[in-house]
Amino acid sequence: MEHLEIEFKMLLNEKLFHQILKDYKEQITDSYQQTNYYLFHPLLEKKKYSLRIREKKGHYELTLKRPSTIGLNELNIDINKEIKDAIFNHQHINNEIFDILEKENIYIKDLTCGYYLKTTRHDIILPDGVLSLDENEYNHHHDYEIEFEVEDYDQGLQTFKKIIQPYHLEYKQNCLSKIKRMLETLKNE
Repeated sequence: MEHLEIEFKMLLNEKLFHQILKDYKEQITDSYQQTNYYLFHPLLEKKKYSLRIREKKGHYELTLKRPSTIGLNELNIDINKEIKDAIFNHQHINNEIFDILEKENIYIKDLTCGYYLKTTRHDIILPDGVLSLDENEYNHHHDYEIEFEVEDYDQGLQTFKKIIQPYHLEYKQNCLSKIKRMLETLKNE
C-alpha cells in the first residue's frame, strides 16, 4: 500500500531522550524492537530512493521510499522470511516494488545487502499523529531520535513545535534519515 509519509524528526542526546520518555511514560501505547535491513544500488541513491526490509514483531515489510513535493511516497508490501532471504540472495521476486525498480533499471541481482539498523521504539498516539521515541544502534553507533508522523504538514509542524518547546528544542529541518546516518558511518570507515 502506498501512502504519503510526512514526518518531523530530530536527534536527541541520551539525557533528553530519557527525560522525554519519562514525561510521556503514561501515554506510550506500544514499545517494541525493529530491525531495518537496507538495500543499496547506485541508482537508488542517485534518484534519492531508499529500499529496506523491516522486521518487527516477527513480521517483515518491504518498503520503497521516493521523493514527493511534501514528504515521501512510501510503498509497503508485507513479505515473509522466505522472500526476505530470497532478496538477500539476489533471487528474482515478483512484486510491485521490484516491478517499479526494474522499469528504472534497478535489478535485485545488483543490490547490495547486509547493512542494518536496530531500533527500540516507543509509540505515543496523539490527536495529530504518532510520536515515536527511537533508540538506534547501527555500525557501532548509537543515537536517539524523536519523530512525529502526521497526515497534515502544517498542523503537524505546529504540534511538533509545541511538543519540543518545553525541552528548549528548536525545529529547523529534519535530521538525516536513519539510512543516511548509517551511510555516513560507512563513509568514515
